[in-house]
Amino acid sequence: MEKGKELAMVQKAMFLIITLAMTGLFTRLGRVQAAPCPADTPTYRTCIPLIDVGLAIRRQPESSNNPANPYATTGKTGPMFAGPGTAVTYQVQLANYEAVTRTVQLTETIPATLELITSTLPAGMTYEGQKRQLRWQGQLAPAYLDYLLVPDSMALPYLDLAAFGAPDLCMDLPDCDQTPITFNLGVNGYTFAYYGELLTEITVSPNGLILAGTQTITNTDTNAWLPAAPIPAAMIAGLWRDVDMNAGTEGESRWHAAILSGLLDDHDVFYAQWHNAPHANDPDNTARHAIALVLGYGPSAGHIFFIYNNMAHPAQVAAAGYTIGLSDNVGQRGLTVAFADCCGDIPPRGYPPAAGTTYHLAPTIRYPQNHYTTSLSYTAVVHTPAPETVATTVVASNDSPAPALRFTWATHYLYVREMLYLPLIAGGNE
Repeated sequence: MEKGKELAMVQKAMFLIITLAMTGLFTRLGRVQAAPCPADTPTYRTCIPLIDVGLAIRRQPESSNNPANPYATTGKTGPMFAGPGTAVTYQVQLANYEAVTRTVQLTETIPATLELITSTLPAGMTYEGQKRQLRWQGQLAPAYLDYLLVPDSMALPYLDLAAFGAPDLCMDLPDCDQTPITFNLGVNGYTFAYYGELLTEITVSPNGLILAGTQTITNTDTNAWLPAAPIPAAMIAGLWRDVDMNAGTEGESRWHAAILSGLLDDHDVFYAQWHNAPHANDPDNTARHAIALVLGYGPSAGHIFFIYNNMAHPAQVAAAGYTIGLSDNVGQRGLTVAFADCCGDIPPRGYPPAAGTTYHLAPTIRYPQNHYTTSLSYTAVVHTPAPETVATTVVASNDSPAPALRFTWATHYLYVREMLYLPLIAGGNE
């Protein structure tokens, strides 16, 4: 009976917390960290609210093409165990997830505990015996990395960040119609992986989209089909349309952004939210939606979620024009999930999403026959008594402009042990 009473009390407490959070009365959950930064401006911010949304649904999205890291460019494999005097073969893997061919240099120092068999070196790889150093250089063609809509049932919750203490972005802007805001994720130790690049800055526009490239667009009033080569910027369009936050009802039309923990297992996300955002030419045509970008490293890095809560007039949204989709920074890769042209020149695709809809877009390698990877192998003889651990590290560098991709490494550990073998007994009775 006592356990039953305790369980009932816990359930009532949880119900109260959830109710307060949903009604907006519970303004702080976990932590909200946004220390003042004197160098920040209304349009460039390094201080980003950090909110723990522990009551949100925690789910792990599906892995992308590489279970360790979707943008791992260097790897090394080999046997885990070997005995003294055994020949072991190592494989070094290189990958290019960017959009252009890269020249790659590889170096590796062979420890004294290994005796390299130089006849096993692949073409182009040299060995300098005095320094015990392997070298290789070659060109690596790009992968065709693109985003695909994942047909899963993963529905992330739409969160009103005002209920967690996040400020309205319009409060500090002189004009909340056209003015975008750039957030410096790198200062806070975060990166966002997008089309093979690790971005440290992203720009959020009032018009329902995120600009993820180094270029900016001065006017995003008119939506377009994505990808579109004439648009010189990487665009992530959750609901791209002509929005004027100034035209909304004060206190009801709001615009927020924060870094959330607890929304996904093992990942923080950058969460941009448009709450009751009105169309510039029709203030009654409002929408509530959000974009969640999965930050950092790991199997879910670079995943994107478009989350929809309510559209006051879906037919008016379609009539005025909108785009849901994304594109890379040169307008060659990307996809359009749903679209309606403002002026009727292009046939529409799909419909404005209903409340509760989540679109999950994941980075995926298309056309795997592309030569975006190469594998180099060599053999060495273990030249040390057991027990010993032999660590070898391969270092790769290339001409990428992205610092996180320009210099990478991978380490392999070989455990040297006395290998004992039992004779095979056939039949079991002999």
